[in-house]
Amino acid sequence: MKLSLQWKWFLGLAALLAALLLLIFACIELTLPPYLVRRIQHDLEREAKLGRQAFGDKLAAQPIDVGEINRVAHELGTQTGLRVTVMTADGTVVGESDKPPEELGQIENHLKREEVRAAMRDGVGSARRHSKTIGVDLLYVAVSVQSPPPSSQLLGFVRVALPLHEIAQTTSRVRRTVAVVSLVVGLIDIPFLFWLARRYSGPIDAMRQMAIRVAAGDFTVRAPERVDGELGELASALNQMSVQLETRLRELTAEKAELNATLANMIEGVLVVDAACRIRLANDTVRRQFNLPESVLGKTVTEAFRSAPLQDLISQALASEQVNARELSFFGPEERVFDANAACLRGRDGSPTGVVIVFHDITRIKQLENIRKEFVANVSHELRTPLSMIKGYVETLLDEQPPDGATTKQFLQTIEKHSRRLEALIEDLLSISELESQQAKLQLTSVSLRAEVEVVLEELKQRAREKNMTVVSEIPENVPPVHADAQRLHQVLFNLFDNAVKYTPAGGHVVVSAKEKDGEVEVCVTDNGPGIFERFYRADKARSRELGGTGLGLSIVKHIVQAHGGRVWAESQLEKGSTFYFTLPKA
Repeated sequence: MKLSLQWKWFLGLAALLAALLLLIFACIELTLPPYLVRRIQHDLEREAKLGRQAFGDKLAAQPIDVGEINRVAHELGTQTGLRVTVMTADGTVVGESDKPPEELGQIENHLKREEVRAAMRDGVGSARRHSKTIGVDLLYVAVSVQSPPPSSQLLGFVRVALPLHEIAQTTSRVRRTVAVVSLVVGLIDIPFLFWLARRYSGPIDAMRQMAIRVAAGDFTVRAPERVDGELGELASALNQMSVQLETRLRELTAEKAELNATLANMIEGVLVVDAACRIRLANDTVRRQFNLPESVLGKTVTEAFRSAPLQDLISQALASEQVNARELSFFGPEERVFDANAACLRGRDGSPTGVVIVFHDITRIKQLENIRKEFVANVSHELRTPLSMIKGYVETLLDEQPPDGATTKQFLQTIEKHSRRLEALIEDLLSISELESQQAKLQLTSVSLRAEVEVVLEELKQRAREKNMTVVSEIPENVPPVHADAQRLHQVLFNLFDNAVKYTPAGGHVVVSAKEKDGEVEVCVTDNGPGIFERFYRADKARSRELGGTGLGLSIVKHIVQAHGGRVWAESQLEKGSTFYFTLPKA
């Protein structure tokens, strides 16, 4: 059973009072008997000296009247309650208050008794021992009896004795008195101690309850301040501390919420580690970037990432006062590249306490850089071929001996052909640039997809007839119109159909279909041509070049569809044909 603070205080004070009373009782027990013995001894010395005056003349008489001395000893013993013994100088007992005269001769010589020898030496002597004469413990005090000066001859000794059981009785009476007084004091003080414990433990218990509730997050409770003295000051200080703690906690909670919101909405991954490289914080982005579990906190960077370059970056940051940056590659199902910046966190004393690392995913940028490099290389190659052809033919025409008219005409027709190819390539590049820079403004209206497809098929009918190809529209009449720029939509459909007719062998077929799906219109263009082995790349560039293609048609399709808020994807099998899909918002 757990005692309350009030009962602890009460029992403590009661125990203290009991200990104090026991201490008083022990002190009386230890000091009272010796004190009484000293007092009785002092009184016995006084009584012995009075007896010396009574027996001085009688001991000086010759011969000594033993009967008279014994009678006087009896009278003194009766009056004082003491045992009185009178001895001559040689230790012979001539008077005993407890013996008749006829028995005095039977008493042994007392000259060697301790108190007698001390009286002979110092004039006064005392001793405690068991008396064989009366069979009890006695306190003896003896004084010497001398003749008047100048002779000062030793005449004898007067000894008085008191039974020690009277001292025990006196001590017992005092002990009983002290016990009764202690009991009365205890009974009187117990209610006062209970009130005192309640008075001072109540506010302290209230402060304890307040501290418990504040620790649990309840800052509405207050400690009682109507207590006087230090407890009142403590209660006031606790209340002020509670208010300040609530304010600080609200500020910290707000700051933590802001920090968590900031970290959660950051597109960069943020990782915080301590000086031992154990993870203390990882935002949602870095968890997604590296597929980290919730239990990653507390693990080391090596355990979580298994990346020696990242560990080296953290070590450099711990040893440096500047921000350290490094490009890190992580190999998983797909290679990902990050631009990592690490800065050291330091305590008040300047010692490093950890490192914060910010990961910026530049995988897409790296991919775009590679695509740009390849695109530039491809465009340069596409431009170099017609330019080389034009340059060669022009140089031939400018020769000192130009060819004949028929050959010249043929050369000029070839130059015109490659010029048109250059013009188409430049127009496609300008279209892509305009779309990528978002400078192209779309004139969005409700456009009938079925009607626009019919227009494009009509434009390509002659080319399809020349290759004995079948181009069919399977778009149902209930397909809703799309929200699009009619001119750009025509460009998308023309590029897809033109590619299908251009690259599909003679006798092939092209089918276009459409359906409503998830609030959008999904368009599908299928052919049985040579196929592609990468998105937006031709299967046979040499053959494509012969057919007059620039290789940029699908890229233009992608940018136009994305500008409308749609998606583009393709499915293809080599030598079995391709299927191109794109979506547009429903009008």
